[in-house]
Amino acid sequence: MSASAKGYHTMLSDVGQAGVLPTLLHWLSIRGMEAAASLTALWRPWPLQTGKVATAALSLPALDALLGDVTPASLHPAIPAQAVRSRQMSFLAGRLCAEQALASLHMHGAVVGRDAAGMPRWPDGATGAITHSPDLAAAVAAFSTEPGELGLDCEPLATGDRLDSILAVCCTAADRAYLPREDLAAVATLIFSAKEAGYKAMSYRLGRIVEFTEFEVCQLERDAGRLWLAPAAHSEWQHRIQPFEVNFAFAAGSVHTSVDLRGRVWWTP
Repeated sequence: MSASAKGYHTMLSDVGQAGVLPTLLHWLSIRGMEAAASLTALWRPWPLQTGKVATAALSLPALDALLGDVTPASLHPAIPAQAVRSRQMSFLAGRLCAEQALASLHMHGAVVGRDAAGMPRWPDGATGAITHSPDLAAAVAAFSTEPGELGLDCEPLATGDRLDSILAVCCTAADRAYLPREDLAAVATLIFSAKEAGYKAMSYRLGRIVEFTEFEVCQLERDAGRLWLAPAAHSEWQHRIQPFEVNFAFAAGSVHTSVDLRGRVWWTP
């Protein structure tokens, strides 16, 4: 596996006008299922406290089992029909979480679109972020007049070639100073995930895909569940972006990270 990012780095297909959440509820009802109860059984807690934002998380295996032999792309035109089933399932789950998070803000029926650069386009007055791992999809949403500034990520703890790839591609010399001899996989995966969440939060402002070595850990408080990322010494973002906080939690063999830059002075034009 390459350590090149998923999440904000890759988005597929255009999003239709109707949301995936009402579409799934309608599909469940015409199949004779109790729609609300079936959907409720999919939701999972998000392990991080996320402050003044709305978060929704969903079990991908539970969604897959609910759909059975139904192809996700057959449910909604937004779901990329050319993608493999696992990718279709991740897209569907992520959009379900995004719409559920928006509904928690009383933005019922709001849909997350896709802009010309392939980035999620949140409805006017809101911003957010989407993530997924093999087992979990999640989204965060909040009221905002500015795009971006929220980041979210979930990663299973890396092993084998994936761990080697993260160490080789993602970690700078400064990052490696924080890697312990014991529990190496957990901290390496944390650094990878923190950068994913941070880049999602900054991507609208930065205007391009950021390499993993352009930012690095400058402080880590593991017991408190937070670290700070700062531009690396060689980065063009030196003196333009202030160090910013990433919150994290370990749960069920995964690391969960979140970034909220709203209301903070983190960018110098």
